[in-house]
Amino acid sequence: MVVALVVLVAGVAPAEAAAPPGRVQWRPCPQDATADCATLLLPIDYADPKLGTFPLAVARRKATDPAKRTGVLMLNPGGPGASGVNLALKSDQLLGAEVRARFDVIAFDPRGVAGSAPIRCSNSLLGQNPGEPHDQTGFTALAAYNQKLRADCRRQSGPIFDHADTLSVVRDMDALQAALGEEKVNFLGFSYGTQIGQQYAQLFGDRVRAMVLDGNMDHSLSLDRFLPTAAAAGEDAFRAFASWCEAESACALHGKPVLEHFSKLLDLADQGGLVEDGGGAASTFYVIQAVYSRLVAGDMPGLANWISTLHPGFAARQASSTVTANPRAAIFCQDWTPRITDYADWQRIVRGERGAAPHLRYSSEAREAALSCVGWPRKANNPPAPVRFGSGPAILLVNPAHDPATGYAWAEGLHRQTANRTVLLRADLIGHTAYPRTECVRAAVENYLVELAIPAQLTCP
Repeated sequence: MVVALVVLVAGVAPAEAAAPPGRVQWRPCPQDATADCATLLLPIDYADPKLGTFPLAVARRKATDPAKRTGVLMLNPGGPGASGVNLALKSDQLLGAEVRARFDVIAFDPRGVAGSAPIRCSNSLLGQNPGEPHDQTGFTALAAYNQKLRADCRRQSGPIFDHADTLSVVRDMDALQAALGEEKVNFLGFSYGTQIGQQYAQLFGDRVRAMVLDGNMDHSLSLDRFLPTAAAAGEDAFRAFASWCEAESACALHGKPVLEHFSKLLDLADQGGLVEDGGGAASTFYVIQAVYSRLVAGDMPGLANWISTLHPGFAARQASSTVTANPRAAIFCQDWTPRITDYADWQRIVRGERGAAPHLRYSSEAREAALSCVGWPRKANNPPAPVRFGSGPAILLVNPAHDPATGYAWAEGLHRQTANRTVLLRADLIGHTAYPRTECVRAAVENYLVELAIPAQLTCP
Protein backbone atom coordinates (compact mmCIF):
# COMPACT_ATOMS: atom_id res chain seq x y z
CA MET A 1 0.00 0.00 0.00
CA VAL A 2 2.78 2.42 0.72
CA VAL A 3 6.24 2.87 -0.78
CA ALA A 4 9.19 5.09 -0.02
CA LEU A 5 9.46 6.19 -3.64
CA VAL A 6 6.56 7.23 -5.82
CA VAL A 7 6.89 5.24 -9.03
CA LEU A 8 5.37 5.68 -12.47
CA VAL A 9 3.57 2.54 -13.59
CA ALA A 10 1.60 1.85 -16.74
CA GLY A 11 -1.85 3.31 -16.23
CA VAL A 12 -1.02 4.81 -12.82
CA ALA A 13 0.36 8.29 -12.31
CA PRO A 14 2.14 9.29 -9.10
CA ALA A 15 -0.42 10.55 -6.61
CA GLU A 16 -0.16 13.87 -4.90
CA ALA A 17 -0.69 13.95 -1.16
CA ALA A 18 -4.31 14.63 -0.35
CA ALA A 19 -4.95 17.87 1.48
CA PRO A 20 -5.63 17.15 5.17
CA PRO A 21 -9.43 17.26 5.51
CA GLY A 22 -9.19 18.26 9.18
CA ARG A 23 -8.82 16.16 12.28
CA VAL A 24 -11.07 13.17 12.75
CA GLN A 25 -13.85 13.85 15.24
CA TRP A 26 -14.43 10.60 17.15
CA ARG A 27 -17.60 9.61 18.97
CA PRO A 28 -18.87 6.32 20.43
CA CYS A 29 -20.05 3.96 17.72
CA PRO A 30 -23.84 3.56 17.75
CA GLN A 31 -23.52 -0.21 17.30
CA ASP A 32 -20.75 -0.61 19.91
CA ALA A 33 -20.03 2.16 22.43
CA THR A 34 -16.68 0.56 23.38
CA ALA A 35 -15.31 1.65 19.97
CA ASP A 36 -15.08 5.05 18.31
CA CYS A 37 -16.63 6.06 15.00
CA ALA A 38 -16.24 9.06 12.71
CA THR A 39 -17.17 10.34 9.28
CA LEU A 40 -14.68 12.08 7.02
CA LEU A 41 -15.81 14.11 4.00
CA LEU A 42 -13.58 13.32 1.03
CA PRO A 43 -13.65 14.20 -2.68
CA ILE A 44 -15.54 11.87 -4.97
CA ASP A 45 -12.92 12.60 -7.64
CA TYR A 46 -9.57 13.99 -6.50
CA ALA A 47 -8.99 15.35 -10.02
CA ASP A 48 -12.38 17.12 -10.20
CA PRO A 49 -13.49 18.64 -6.87
CA LYS A 50 -16.65 19.98 -8.54
CA LEU A 51 -18.17 16.50 -8.27
CA GLY A 52 -18.49 17.08 -4.53
CA THR A 53 -17.72 14.92 -1.52
CA PHE A 54 -18.85 11.70 0.08
CA PRO A 55 -18.80 10.54 3.73
CA LEU A 56 -16.09 7.98 4.57
CA ALA A 57 -17.20 5.86 7.55
CA VAL A 58 -14.32 5.07 9.95
CA ALA A 59 -14.08 3.06 13.18
CA ARG A 60 -11.35 2.75 15.82
CA ARG A 61 -10.40 0.63 18.79
CA LYS A 62 -7.77 2.49 20.78
CA ALA A 63 -4.55 0.82 21.89
CA THR A 64 -5.19 -1.01 25.14
CA ASP A 65 -1.82 0.17 26.58
CA PRO A 66 -1.38 3.85 25.63
CA ALA A 67 2.07 3.94 27.22
CA LYS A 68 3.29 1.34 24.68
CA ARG A 69 1.41 2.79 21.70
CA THR A 70 3.33 2.41 18.41
CA GLY A 71 0.81 4.00 16.04
CA VAL A 72 -2.24 3.03 13.98
CA LEU A 73 -2.92 -0.33 12.35
CA MET A 74 -5.33 -0.04 9.46
CA LEU A 75 -7.30 -3.14 8.45
CA ASN A 76 -9.17 -4.08 5.30
CA PRO A 77 -11.20 -7.32 4.92
CA GLY A 78 -11.32 -7.38 1.11
CA GLY A 79 -14.37 -8.46 -0.86
CA PRO A 80 -14.32 -6.28 -2.79
CA GLY A 81 -17.21 -4.66 -0.97
CA ALA A 82 -16.75 -5.87 2.62
CA SER A 83 -17.13 -3.43 5.52
CA GLY A 84 -13.95 -2.28 7.19
CA VAL A 85 -15.92 -0.73 10.03
CA ASN A 86 -17.34 -4.14 10.95
CA LEU A 87 -13.85 -5.63 10.95
CA ALA A 88 -12.53 -2.88 13.22
CA LEU A 89 -15.35 -3.49 15.69
CA LYS A 90 -14.51 -7.21 15.75
CA SER A 91 -10.74 -6.71 15.80
CA ASP A 92 -10.51 -7.60 19.49
CA GLN A 93 -11.48 -11.15 18.43
CA LEU A 94 -8.98 -11.23 15.57
CA LEU A 95 -5.77 -9.62 16.77
CA GLY A 96 -3.41 -10.78 19.49
CA ALA A 97 -3.13 -8.96 22.81
CA GLU A 98 0.26 -7.37 22.09
CA VAL A 99 -0.92 -5.97 18.75
CA ARG A 100 -4.03 -4.52 20.41
CA ALA A 101 -1.86 -3.03 23.16
CA ARG A 102 0.47 -1.31 20.69
CA PHE A 103 -1.86 0.00 17.99
CA ASP A 104 -4.99 2.00 17.54
CA VAL A 105 -6.87 -0.38 15.24
CA ILE A 106 -8.63 1.59 12.51
CA ALA A 107 -10.62 0.60 9.45
CA PHE A 108 -12.99 2.31 7.04
CA ASP A 109 -15.77 1.28 4.70
CA PRO A 110 -14.31 1.80 1.21
CA ARG A 111 -16.17 4.28 -0.97
CA GLY A 112 -19.40 2.79 -2.29
CA VAL A 113 -19.58 0.27 0.56
CA ALA A 114 -21.86 0.12 3.64
CA GLY A 115 -21.51 3.43 5.52
CA SER A 116 -19.48 5.20 2.80
CA ALA A 117 -22.05 6.29 0.18
CA PRO A 118 -23.17 2.73 -0.59
CA ILE A 119 -23.81 1.86 -4.22
CA ARG A 120 -27.46 0.99 -4.74
CA CYS A 121 -29.36 -0.64 -7.58
CA SER A 122 -33.07 -1.24 -8.14
CA ASN A 123 -34.16 -4.55 -6.61
CA SER A 124 -36.38 -5.19 -9.60
CA LEU A 125 -33.30 -5.55 -11.82
CA LEU A 126 -30.99 -7.51 -9.57
CA GLY A 127 -32.67 -10.87 -10.12
CA GLN A 128 -32.98 -10.62 -13.91
CA ASN A 129 -29.44 -11.64 -14.83
CA PRO A 130 -29.62 -14.00 -17.84
CA GLY A 131 -26.55 -15.88 -16.56
CA GLU A 132 -23.62 -17.44 -18.35
CA PRO A 133 -23.99 -17.16 -22.13
CA HIS A 134 -24.15 -20.37 -24.16
CA ASP A 135 -24.15 -18.72 -27.59
CA GLN A 136 -23.75 -15.25 -29.12
CA THR A 137 -27.44 -14.49 -28.54
CA GLY A 138 -27.00 -15.18 -24.84
CA PHE A 139 -23.84 -13.08 -24.77
CA THR A 140 -25.66 -10.15 -26.38
CA ALA A 141 -28.49 -10.52 -23.83
CA LEU A 142 -25.98 -10.48 -20.94
CA ALA A 143 -24.29 -7.35 -22.30
CA ALA A 144 -27.65 -5.60 -22.64
CA TYR A 145 -28.64 -6.59 -19.09
CA ASN A 146 -25.34 -5.36 -17.62
CA GLN A 147 -25.68 -2.06 -19.45
CA LYS A 148 -29.22 -1.61 -18.15
CA LEU A 149 -28.18 -2.52 -14.60
CA ARG A 150 -25.13 -0.25 -14.73
CA ALA A 151 -27.24 2.69 -15.89
CA ASP A 152 -29.72 2.05 -13.09
CA CYS A 153 -27.00 1.77 -10.43
CA ARG A 154 -25.41 5.02 -11.63
CA ARG A 155 -28.77 6.78 -11.31
CA GLN A 156 -29.42 5.36 -7.85
CA SER A 157 -25.90 5.95 -6.51
CA GLY A 158 -24.72 9.16 -8.12
CA PRO A 159 -21.17 9.96 -9.22
CA ILE A 160 -19.54 7.69 -6.61
CA PHE A 161 -20.42 4.74 -8.87
CA ASP A 162 -17.88 5.83 -11.48
CA HIS A 163 -15.19 6.37 -8.83
CA ALA A 164 -15.30 3.20 -6.71
CA ASP A 165 -12.03 1.80 -8.07
CA THR A 166 -9.19 0.72 -5.78
CA LEU A 167 -6.93 3.59 -6.82
CA SER A 168 -9.51 6.05 -5.49
CA VAL A 169 -9.76 4.00 -2.27
CA VAL A 170 -5.98 4.29 -1.90
CA ARG A 171 -6.20 8.07 -2.09
CA ASP A 172 -8.95 7.99 0.56
CA MET A 173 -6.66 5.98 2.81
CA ASP A 174 -3.92 8.54 2.38
CA ALA A 175 -6.35 11.35 3.21
CA LEU A 176 -7.46 9.45 6.32
CA GLN A 177 -3.85 9.01 7.40
CA ALA A 178 -3.32 12.76 7.07
CA ALA A 179 -6.49 13.50 9.04
CA LEU A 180 -5.30 11.19 11.81
CA GLY A 181 -2.07 13.15 12.02
CA GLU A 182 0.01 9.99 11.53
CA GLU A 183 3.32 10.21 9.68
CA LYS A 184 3.47 6.44 9.20
CA VAL A 185 0.78 3.80 8.83
CA ASN A 186 0.72 0.08 9.55
CA PHE A 187 -1.60 -2.02 7.41
CA LEU A 188 -3.06 -5.52 7.50
CA GLY A 189 -5.05 -6.35 4.38
CA PHE A 190 -6.85 -9.55 3.46
CA SER A 191 -7.80 -10.85 0.01
CA TYR A 192 -8.91 -7.91 -2.19
CA GLY A 193 -7.60 -5.69 0.58
CA THR A 194 -4.10 -6.76 -0.47
CA GLN A 195 -4.63 -4.84 -3.71
CA ILE A 196 -5.36 -1.72 -1.68
CA GLY A 197 -2.12 -2.33 0.21
CA GLN A 198 -0.08 -2.91 -2.94
CA GLN A 199 -1.26 0.25 -4.65
CA TYR A 200 -0.86 2.31 -1.50
CA ALA A 201 2.71 1.07 -1.14
CA GLN A 202 3.33 1.93 -4.76
CA LEU A 203 2.10 5.50 -4.51
CA PHE A 204 2.80 6.46 -0.90
CA GLY A 205 5.73 4.28 0.07
CA ASP A 206 7.37 6.79 2.39
CA ARG A 207 4.32 6.68 4.68
CA VAL A 208 4.46 3.01 5.63
CA ARG A 209 6.00 1.55 8.77
CA ALA A 210 4.79 -2.05 8.33
CA MET A 211 2.45 -3.88 5.97
CA VAL A 212 1.08 -7.42 5.95
CA LEU A 213 -0.80 -8.68 2.88
CA ASP A 214 -2.62 -11.98 3.41
CA GLY A 215 -4.27 -13.87 0.52
CA ASN A 216 -2.71 -11.90 -2.30
CA MET A 217 -4.15 -10.49 -5.49
CA ASP A 218 -1.91 -10.11 -8.55
CA HIS A 219 -3.08 -6.96 -10.31
CA SER A 220 -0.56 -7.44 -13.12
CA LEU A 221 -2.86 -10.07 -14.65
CA SER A 222 -5.16 -9.06 -17.48
CA LEU A 223 -8.71 -10.36 -17.13
CA ASP A 224 -8.15 -13.15 -19.66
CA ARG A 225 -5.23 -14.41 -17.50
CA PHE A 226 -7.01 -13.70 -14.23
CA LEU A 227 -9.83 -16.18 -14.89
CA PRO A 228 -7.75 -19.29 -15.74
CA THR A 229 -5.34 -18.64 -12.86
CA ALA A 230 -8.31 -18.21 -10.51
CA ALA A 231 -9.66 -21.54 -11.78
CA ALA A 232 -6.25 -23.14 -11.20
CA ALA A 233 -6.28 -21.92 -7.57
CA GLY A 234 -9.62 -23.59 -6.95
CA GLU A 235 -8.46 -26.79 -8.67
CA ASP A 236 -5.31 -26.88 -6.54
CA ALA A 237 -7.33 -26.51 -3.32
CA PHE A 238 -9.77 -29.19 -4.47
CA ARG A 239 -6.94 -31.60 -5.25
CA ALA A 240 -5.50 -30.92 -1.80
CA PHE A 241 -8.92 -31.74 -0.35
CA ALA A 242 -8.99 -34.99 -2.32
CA SER A 243 -5.57 -35.93 -0.93
CA TRP A 244 -6.82 -35.15 2.57
CA CYS A 245 -9.79 -37.49 2.00
CA GLU A 246 -7.51 -40.27 0.84
CA ALA A 247 -5.43 -40.00 4.02
CA GLU A 248 -8.17 -39.21 6.56
CA SER A 249 -10.50 -42.05 7.52
CA ALA A 250 -12.97 -39.56 9.03
CA CYS A 251 -13.61 -38.07 5.57
CA ALA A 252 -17.11 -39.00 4.41
CA LEU A 253 -15.64 -39.83 0.97
CA HIS A 254 -12.71 -41.85 2.30
CA GLY A 255 -12.02 -44.85 0.07
CA LYS A 256 -13.62 -43.26 -3.00
CA PRO A 257 -11.63 -41.82 -5.93
CA VAL A 258 -12.74 -38.28 -5.02
CA LEU A 259 -11.75 -36.49 -8.23
CA GLU A 260 -13.37 -39.05 -10.50
CA HIS A 261 -16.46 -39.24 -8.28
CA PHE A 262 -16.91 -35.47 -8.38
CA SER A 263 -16.45 -35.33 -12.16
CA LYS A 264 -19.28 -37.86 -12.56
CA LEU A 265 -21.51 -35.75 -10.29
CA LEU A 266 -20.87 -32.66 -12.40
CA ASP A 267 -21.66 -34.61 -15.56
CA LEU A 268 -25.03 -35.51 -14.01
CA ALA A 269 -25.58 -31.87 -13.03
CA ASP A 270 -24.89 -30.81 -16.63
CA GLN A 271 -27.82 -33.02 -17.69
CA GLY A 272 -30.12 -31.80 -14.91
CA GLY A 273 -29.91 -35.20 -13.21
CA LEU A 274 -28.31 -34.35 -9.85
CA VAL A 275 -30.09 -33.65 -6.55
CA GLU A 276 -29.01 -33.16 -2.96
CA ASP A 277 -30.64 -34.82 0.03
CA GLY A 278 -33.58 -32.77 1.23
CA GLY A 279 -33.27 -30.29 -1.62
CA GLY A 280 -34.07 -29.77 -5.22
CA ALA A 281 -31.99 -30.14 -8.34
CA ALA A 282 -28.32 -29.27 -7.93
CA SER A 283 -27.24 -27.28 -10.98
CA THR A 284 -23.64 -27.27 -12.16
CA PHE A 285 -23.08 -23.70 -11.03
CA TYR A 286 -24.70 -24.39 -7.67
CA VAL A 287 -22.43 -27.38 -7.04
CA ILE A 288 -19.23 -25.60 -8.05
CA GLN A 289 -20.17 -22.55 -5.98
CA ALA A 290 -20.96 -24.70 -2.93
CA VAL A 291 -17.64 -26.53 -3.20
CA TYR A 292 -15.76 -23.29 -3.70
CA SER A 293 -17.32 -21.64 -0.63
CA ARG A 294 -16.39 -24.61 1.58
CA LEU A 295 -12.85 -24.62 0.22
CA VAL A 296 -12.60 -20.90 1.00
CA ALA A 297 -13.64 -21.63 4.58
CA GLY A 298 -11.13 -24.48 4.82
CA ASP A 299 -13.95 -26.78 5.94
CA MET A 300 -12.72 -30.14 4.70
CA PRO A 301 -15.07 -32.36 6.77
CA GLY A 302 -18.04 -30.18 5.86
CA LEU A 303 -17.17 -30.30 2.17
CA ALA A 304 -16.88 -34.09 2.22
CA ASN A 305 -20.18 -34.43 4.09
CA TRP A 306 -21.95 -32.15 1.62
CA ILE A 307 -20.64 -33.92 -1.49
CA SER A 308 -21.85 -37.20 0.01
CA THR A 309 -25.42 -35.82 -0.04
CA LEU A 310 -25.40 -35.49 -3.85
CA HIS A 311 -26.90 -38.33 -5.89
CA PRO A 312 -28.61 -38.99 -9.24
CA GLY A 313 -32.19 -37.85 -9.53
CA PHE A 314 -34.52 -35.32 -11.07
CA ALA A 315 -36.36 -32.49 -9.33
CA ALA A 316 -37.40 -28.91 -9.90
CA ARG A 317 -34.29 -27.02 -10.90
CA GLN A 318 -32.86 -24.67 -8.32
CA ALA A 319 -32.47 -21.09 -9.35
CA SER A 320 -28.79 -20.21 -9.36
CA SER A 321 -27.71 -16.62 -9.84
CA THR A 322 -24.49 -15.32 -11.31
CA VAL A 323 -25.15 -11.77 -10.12
CA THR A 324 -22.37 -10.33 -8.01
CA ALA A 325 -23.42 -8.55 -4.86
CA ASN A 326 -23.33 -4.79 -5.25
CA PRO A 327 -21.06 -2.85 -5.08
CA ARG A 328 -18.65 -5.50 -6.33
CA ALA A 329 -19.18 -4.84 -10.03
CA ALA A 330 -18.56 -1.11 -9.62
CA ILE A 331 -15.21 -1.89 -7.99
CA PHE A 332 -14.09 -4.93 -9.96
CA CYS A 333 -15.00 -3.60 -13.39
CA GLN A 334 -12.92 -0.46 -12.78
CA ASP A 335 -9.94 -2.57 -11.69
CA TRP A 336 -9.80 -5.30 -14.36
CA THR A 337 -9.64 -5.25 -18.16
CA PRO A 338 -9.82 -6.04 -21.03
CA ARG A 339 -13.53 -6.68 -21.35
CA ILE A 340 -14.83 -9.94 -22.78
CA THR A 341 -15.98 -8.80 -26.22
CA ASP A 342 -18.12 -11.60 -27.68
CA TYR A 343 -19.08 -15.25 -27.28
CA ALA A 344 -16.00 -16.50 -29.14
CA ASP A 345 -13.81 -14.52 -26.76
CA TRP A 346 -15.71 -16.01 -23.81
CA GLN A 347 -15.27 -19.55 -25.14
CA ARG A 348 -11.52 -18.99 -25.43
CA ILE A 349 -11.45 -18.04 -21.74
CA VAL A 350 -13.66 -21.02 -20.80
CA ARG A 351 -11.22 -23.35 -22.54
CA GLY A 352 -8.41 -21.79 -20.55
CA GLU A 353 -10.35 -22.33 -17.32
CA ARG A 354 -11.08 -25.98 -18.13
CA GLY A 355 -7.45 -26.60 -19.02
CA ALA A 356 -6.39 -25.15 -15.68
CA ALA A 357 -9.17 -26.83 -13.67
CA PRO A 358 -10.32 -30.12 -15.24
CA HIS A 359 -12.28 -31.14 -12.12
CA LEU A 360 -13.58 -27.93 -10.49
CA ARG A 361 -13.84 -26.24 -13.93
CA TYR A 362 -13.75 -22.59 -12.82
CA SER A 363 -13.74 -20.18 -9.91
CA SER A 364 -17.40 -19.30 -9.38
CA GLU A 365 -16.46 -16.02 -7.69
CA ALA A 366 -14.05 -14.88 -10.41
CA ARG A 367 -16.49 -15.90 -13.15
CA GLU A 368 -19.35 -13.98 -11.56
CA ALA A 369 -17.18 -10.88 -11.34
CA ALA A 370 -15.87 -11.09 -14.89
CA LEU A 371 -19.30 -11.68 -16.44
CA SER A 372 -20.69 -8.69 -14.54
CA CYS A 373 -18.38 -6.47 -16.66
CA VAL A 374 -19.61 -7.71 -20.05
CA GLY A 375 -20.99 -4.73 -21.96
CA TRP A 376 -19.21 -2.12 -19.80
CA PRO A 377 -17.12 0.64 -21.43
CA ARG A 378 -13.68 -0.63 -22.41
CA LYS A 379 -11.80 2.01 -20.44
CA ALA A 380 -11.32 1.52 -16.68
CA ASN A 381 -10.00 3.88 -14.02
CA ASN A 382 -7.50 1.39 -12.60
CA PRO A 383 -6.58 -1.24 -15.21
CA PRO A 384 -4.13 -4.07 -14.46
CA ALA A 385 -0.46 -3.16 -14.39
CA PRO A 386 2.70 -4.59 -12.83
CA VAL A 387 3.44 -3.48 -9.28
CA ARG A 388 6.69 -1.59 -8.78
CA PHE A 389 7.90 -0.63 -5.32
CA GLY A 390 10.71 1.76 -4.54
CA SER A 391 12.92 1.58 -1.47
CA GLY A 392 11.39 1.28 1.98
CA PRO A 393 10.60 -1.20 4.76
CA ALA A 394 10.05 -4.86 4.01
CA ILE A 395 6.46 -5.87 3.35
CA LEU A 396 5.31 -9.28 4.58
CA LEU A 397 3.25 -11.34 2.12
CA VAL A 398 1.37 -14.28 3.64
CA ASN A 399 -0.54 -16.91 1.66
CA PRO A 400 -1.95 -20.40 2.19
CA ALA A 401 -0.31 -22.96 -0.07
CA HIS A 402 -3.78 -24.09 -1.22
CA ASP A 403 -5.93 -20.96 -1.31
CA PRO A 404 -8.91 -21.37 -3.68
CA ALA A 405 -9.63 -17.63 -3.89
CA THR A 406 -6.15 -16.09 -4.07
CA GLY A 407 -3.88 -18.90 -5.17
CA TYR A 408 -0.29 -19.21 -4.06
CA ALA A 409 0.79 -18.54 -7.66
CA TRP A 410 -0.63 -15.00 -7.34
CA ALA A 411 1.45 -14.42 -4.21
CA GLU A 412 4.53 -15.73 -6.03
CA GLY A 413 3.79 -13.43 -8.96
CA LEU A 414 3.46 -10.41 -6.68
CA HIS A 415 6.67 -11.39 -4.87
CA ARG A 416 8.56 -11.62 -8.18
CA GLN A 417 7.41 -8.12 -9.11
CA THR A 418 8.39 -6.67 -5.73
CA ALA A 419 11.34 -8.82 -4.64
CA ASN A 420 13.19 -5.68 -3.54
CA ARG A 421 10.57 -5.01 -0.89
CA THR A 422 8.62 -8.18 -0.06
CA VAL A 423 9.11 -11.38 1.89
CA LEU A 424 6.72 -14.30 1.20
CA LEU A 425 5.55 -16.55 4.03
CA ARG A 426 3.93 -19.79 2.85
CA ALA A 427 1.37 -21.42 5.15
CA ASP A 428 0.70 -25.09 4.39
CA LEU A 429 -3.07 -24.72 4.70
CA ILE A 430 -6.19 -25.26 2.60
CA GLY A 431 -8.51 -22.25 2.67
CA HIS A 432 -8.58 -18.53 2.04
CA THR A 433 -6.10 -16.35 4.00
CA ALA A 434 -3.78 -17.62 6.73
CA TYR A 435 -3.84 -15.22 9.70
CA PRO A 436 -4.48 -16.18 12.48
CA ARG A 437 -5.28 -19.82 11.67
CA THR A 438 -2.11 -21.36 13.13
CA GLU A 439 0.19 -20.30 15.92
CA CYS A 440 3.11 -20.17 13.49
CA VAL A 441 1.32 -17.70 11.21
CA ARG A 442 0.03 -15.64 14.13
CA ALA A 443 3.48 -15.34 15.69
CA ALA A 444 5.14 -14.41 12.39
CA VAL A 445 2.60 -11.70 11.56
CA GLU A 446 2.39 -10.21 15.05
CA ASN A 447 6.15 -10.21 15.68
CA TYR A 448 6.59 -8.39 12.39
CA LEU A 449 3.92 -5.79 13.18
CA VAL A 450 5.19 -5.13 16.69
CA GLU A 451 8.97 -5.53 16.30
CA LEU A 452 9.41 -5.26 12.50
CA ALA A 453 11.03 -8.70 12.71
CA ILE A 454 11.12 -10.68 9.46
CA PRO A 455 10.28 -14.35 10.12
CA ALA A 456 13.36 -16.59 10.25
CA GLN A 457 11.37 -19.44 8.74
CA LEU A 458 9.28 -18.64 5.65
CA THR A 459 7.11 -21.77 5.77
CA CYS A 460 4.47 -22.49 8.41
CA PRO A 461 3.42 -26.15 8.68
